[in-house]
Amino acid sequence: VMADQMARVLPPSGEEALGDATLDQIQVALGSDFSPVNFCETPEGTAAMDLMLERVSGDGLNLPYPVTVSVLDHPMVNAFALPGGQVVFFRGMLETAENPDEIAGVLAHEFGLVAARDPTRIALRSAGSLGVLGLLFGDFAGGAVVLFLVEQMIQADYSREAEAAADAYGITLLQDADVDPGALGDLFQKLLDEFGDATGIAAHFMSHPALGDRIENARAAGAGLARTRQVISDDDWTALRAICD
Repeated sequence: VMADQMARVLPPSGEEALGDATLDQIQVALGSDFSPVNFCETPEGTAAMDLMLERVSGDGLNLPYPVTVSVLDHPMVNAFALPGGQVVFFRGMLETAENPDEIAGVLAHEFGLVAARDPTRIALRSAGSLGVLGLLFGDFAGGAVVLFLVEQMIQADYSREAEAAADAYGITLLQDADVDPGALGDLFQKLLDEFGDATGIAAHFMSHPALGDRIENARAAGAGLARTRQVISDDDWTALRAICD
């Protein structure tokens, strides 16, 4: 209850600092030999991601902070959102997707979680009462962050309602951008075939409602579109997939 109340009143600067500190911790936790996991950045790949971000976000998401999208050089097949408007992809997700529209679908879904401030609620709950008290006294990026469980942010177990709302939000963004929402259903189907429903490293995308229902909803949303165009060009997609090279 305390965490949910804090999520409503935490200032944007606090959310951003919370997201930055949590991402730092995730990099360290997933690294090896005392070296954090690196961000993937190439001029061409970063430019391609920026194009996708611009197209999917459309006229803007009406958030009190800018949305940033980054890629971590890790083979896990996943993506997640953090407080303060951050969306993070792992290299493994880019390697698993067959086309850029599938990644755009994931991006739109994560935007739905960010818009609802669901990552902030998860982060504050993960911090526990001591962490929330630390935040109340202004410790946005210090000792309180040590209390976070990295796994809870990467494999965040959102409620059925939160996931359904994020799917609906993302589908609307894709429709407005003239991008096929069915591509998200195609990616979900790949994850379902490989990992099973609600298990494995892709559990973040497999929480309630059942993944089969989410596949059907995404594909149905795309079926009624008169036309769509790929979110970025083939050349940009090649550059994005090579962003970790």
